[in-house]
Amino acid sequence: MREKEMKKRFEKEYNRRLKLVLKSKLNGKNKINAINTWAVSVLRYGAGIMRCSKEELKSLDKMTRKILTMNGAFHPKSDVDRLYVSRVNGGGGLISCEGGVRSEENSLGWYVKNSLDGLLQRVRTTSVIRSEETVSKDEFKTSWNNEKLDSWKEKSYMVNL
Repeated sequence: MREKEMKKRFEKEYNRRLKLVLKSKLNGKNKINAINTWAVSVLRYGAGIMRCSKEELKSLDKMTRKILTMNGAFHPKSDVDRLYVSRVNGGGGLISCEGGVRSEENSLGWYVKNSLDGLLQRVRTTSVIRSEETVSKDEFKTSWNNEKLDSWKEKSYMVNL
């Protein structure tokens, strides 16, 4: 019961921060940076403790794109995968809600998995924090970014055929 309430509060705060950033007079790049650091951080804070399903996070990403479109920061016919590809690779550089939460869950699990502290070793034996399938932060970030980049490039290849 309390978990559902907390999820709603996190989502409400995320939406509030997202709208405030989009109403600002920042340029596009700085708006994306502000969303990544100020709005997505709200979701990352509860990650690993509150269980969020993939569908919940995808709907939050969809709602984010809708708000971006309503505020003129994302074209309705623009490619979704490109929005989440890093700016270095030609994308928008936005951190997806799903990507941010999964990254934090992975980092928390990695920390618990590699900790020598007695209490954290006991936490590892429970199923509260998943630490079995975790990888280092750099490996996770690289694989997540490559997945989005490959998905985007595959679409451009299909168009050229």
